Amino acid sequence: MARYFAPPADYRPGLVYQLRYSLEGGDLRPTVLQLPNPDASGRREAVVLVHGFNNHYGEAARAYQGFRNQQYRRYGDDLRAPALEALLADTHWPGDAAWGVADLADFLVYPVAVGTARQAGPILAAYLSGLPNLEIVHFLGHSLGCRVVLETVRHLSERPRVGKVCLMAAAVPVSKVEWGGELESAMTRAQSVLVLYSGSDLVLTAAFPPGQTLASGSEGFFPTALGHERPPPTVAGAVEAIDVPGAAHGHYWGHEDNAASRSATRHAGDFLGLMQAPRSIEGRAAGAAAGEIPQREMPAARQIG
Repeated sequence: MARYFAPPADYRPGLVYQLRYSLEGGDLRPTVLQLPNPDASGRREAVVLVHGFNNHYGEAARAYQGFRNQQYRRYGDDLRAPALEALLADTHWPGDAAWGVADLADFLVYPVAVGTARQAGPILAAYLSGLPNLEIVHFLGHSLGCRVVLETVRHLSERPRVGKVCLMAAAVPVSKVEWGGELESAMTRAQSVLVLYSGSDLVLTAAFPPGQTLASGSEGFFPTALGHERPPPTVAGAVEAIDVPGAAHGHYWGHEDNAASRSATRHAGDFLGLMQAPRSIEGRAAGAAAGEIPQREMPAARQIG
């Protein structure tokens, strides 16, 4: 069982929305801590990245950097690092536990993490709504982070406008995003929604239904996850869905660098228009690299499954 590991050496995000106190586990911050400096508050457009369940800070950083690396590798000289740092905003939230030698049983914290995801949305929404220059915001979420995304969109005020929302391996009950569902307004507020799904995802096949059932009676009884199969026509909003053949739950961000991972990052990057990012945000300065959260003593951690 691996211990906590630090972010990759090349992980130097231009903007971080910090919702956690600790590198692993810990409580949800009641307000967003923006890193590294307030200069990024002048952005008119942002793509907010949201990691999923059971990711400590280092794991989320590895996933986020993997996504960046895949985009730079795809576009080569047409998209040079750190061009994306003027657009991306990495969200870190405590959807994990720090249980020492009991970390193998982290799945037991999933019902609590669902509640944390629901609480994180309004906090992030309040922060984004308070940014004076932000005109449009896009989202890229994975796993339970998709719940954070949809709860954020649901609680946003009239501004900023919600552009594109990409949901990868979404650990969200289908019933929540159908017409009349609790998250219908989030789906319809987005300009467009892309759902990347995979029937090969054993986490969403076997672990999600009982875990979501335990989370709360309102979550449904053994529900189907949005990211497990093609969404039915009853799902609200302007939704496009793409199957990612062979994708396991941890194959979407790009850090695994396999065929499924490259496919997922390609679809997400194209949907979000990242190739146009340097031109659409020309003249904006990328933020300075964000430092890590001050290190605390951390117990053993687990790898992303």
